[in-house]
Amino acid sequence: MMGWGGLIQRLGLWPRLALSLSLGFLALFLVFSTLGERAVQESIARLLEERQLLAEMAAGELEDLFVHAVEELRQLSQELSSQGIENEAQLAARFAMAHEQGAPEFTGLVLLDPDGRLQTAYPQEGFPTGSSLFKNLGIDLPLKAEGPSVSRPFCHPTSKAPVIFLAMPLERLNGKRWGFVGGLIRLDGTRIQQVLQRSARLGRIGHALLLDPQGDVMASTLQIPCGSPGEHARFYRQAFAEGRARVSIVPVEFGLPGESPGHLHVMAFAPLHSAPLAIAIGGDLDTISAPINRLRWGLALVGLLALGGIWGASLVGARMLVRPVHRLTQAAQRIADGDLSTPLQVPEGGEIGAMAEALERMRLRLLENIQELARWSETLEIRVAERTEALRQQEALTRQLLRRLLTAQEEERARLARELHDEAGQVLTAVRLGLDRLAKILGEANPWAQEQLQQTRELVTQAMEDLRRVISALRPGVLDQLGLIPALRGVAETLLGPQGILLTLETEGITERLPGEVELILFRIAQEAMHNVARHSQATHVWIRLTRGEKELIMEIQDNGRGFDPMAVTAEGPGRGLGLAGMRERATLIGGQLEIHSRPGQGTTIRVRIPLHLHS
Repeated sequence: MMGWGGLIQRLGLWPRLALSLSLGFLALFLVFSTLGERAVQESIARLLEERQLLAEMAAGELEDLFVHAVEELRQLSQELSSQGIENEAQLAARFAMAHEQGAPEFTGLVLLDPDGRLQTAYPQEGFPTGSSLFKNLGIDLPLKAEGPSVSRPFCHPTSKAPVIFLAMPLERLNGKRWGFVGGLIRLDGTRIQQVLQRSARLGRIGHALLLDPQGDVMASTLQIPCGSPGEHARFYRQAFAEGRARVSIVPVEFGLPGESPGHLHVMAFAPLHSAPLAIAIGGDLDTISAPINRLRWGLALVGLLALGGIWGASLVGARMLVRPVHRLTQAAQRIADGDLSTPLQVPEGGEIGAMAEALERMRLRLLENIQELARWSETLEIRVAERTEALRQQEALTRQLLRRLLTAQEEERARLARELHDEAGQVLTAVRLGLDRLAKILGEANPWAQEQLQQTRELVTQAMEDLRRVISALRPGVLDQLGLIPALRGVAETLLGPQGILLTLETEGITERLPGEVELILFRIAQEAMHNVARHSQATHVWIRLTRGEKELIMEIQDNGRGFDPMAVTAEGPGRGLGLAGMRERATLIGGQLEIHSRPGQGTTIRVRIPLHLHS
């Protein structure tokens, strides 16, 4: 299966260049988008930090208000402790002066005994003197012997306004606690509302709330009733539990005017340290993030248009660059295909023009070289043809001379065989007949002479047998009279029989005699092979197989002797391997081939192949 690399390699230059440019600009667009998104996220983070900073600033203003109120209450406590109070009228007048001049944060001042019962109040709260103020207000506030005591925020039972109660201990000059002076601060008062409204306007974030630890609203810019659960009560309670400023994107839990549960708000939370209160400011996420979203989409659109324009221009430029290269490629392909007659026409200058000129010079040089090579090739073909013809004639002459030589050799052998038979044979026959007559003449009178005559007759008989073997070796008459197979049996009996070597002769497809020339050549090859077996192989068995097929005649001679290395025999020097060379030459005379397969210790196989179509 072809991978992506192989598929891209099969594309042309223009598709690969276009793909590379497209992938490059896509990567550039992704990088640009990533950087733009990172910038947007950083803007969102800065926006959230800004919201948190606004909440902390608002909390700081409220912190300053409560610290100032505690300080005013401490000063009043010190004045009352040092000057003393003679009657309730004097105390009420002092409270009225303090409320109007020194403690505008308070909506009212009260004097409590050490057990928290009401002694006097300004203005009058409507609670009976001597009753427990905290029970009347519905709160539980353990009064501290030292320092300010701060209640949790609550809704006033009479006015239903959100308030918080502060108390400072009073001490006589002798150091005994005389009671407590306290005051109510209205949480929806003018100064606190100014802080909330200013925070909402500064951040353009929609609304601001003052919350108690349960996440209930004490004051807000949305006119939410006192004690109502905040729209993000769970978030407010978690933030109160953590005790630190934080900002988060949270869903609306309780419906607000124009808002539905689940709608997302960006809320910044900052707790106060001097009172169990916190301020939360925030607004609709969509409204707050609208400029950021416009920035995000603007960056994406600008980047897309800019990169798209550059990409398109790059593709056009690349196309203009590739076009002449494509023409050069087609011209080079024509040259590679052998078309050197068409000149190159690339009008562009620069590097491509220089490349075109170099390719044109190469085409002209190749054309000249090819024409020169063609002339040389034509001359070489003529010379090769002449040389081949001369070699063919020389080979034919050599074969003809070799044929004549072998023919002369066979004729000489035949002549020698006839002369030996006609002359030496007749002489030996006459000698034997004379010895027989001499033996009859001598009779039995001379035993010693008879014995000498008998030995002489045996020598003559042995000489006649040797003469017949020589005559048979020179020209076996059985080959001319009976054919190749009986002649092979005869020569095997003569050469192999005395050595005790068995012969197995097999034939296949031979139903008639072969041409005389073929029989003579095969006989001489087999004779030489069996002569080598008898002299060198130390074999015990020889197999001769004659197979006649449709196209060739095969004679195979195999022995189980010690074998030899044919290459080593040829390389041993002059005089070695002449018998093998003679067998090859005889096979070549009739268009055949001779193969020798032998290895030391594995016997020898000689195979002769004679094509039949040359002797039909």
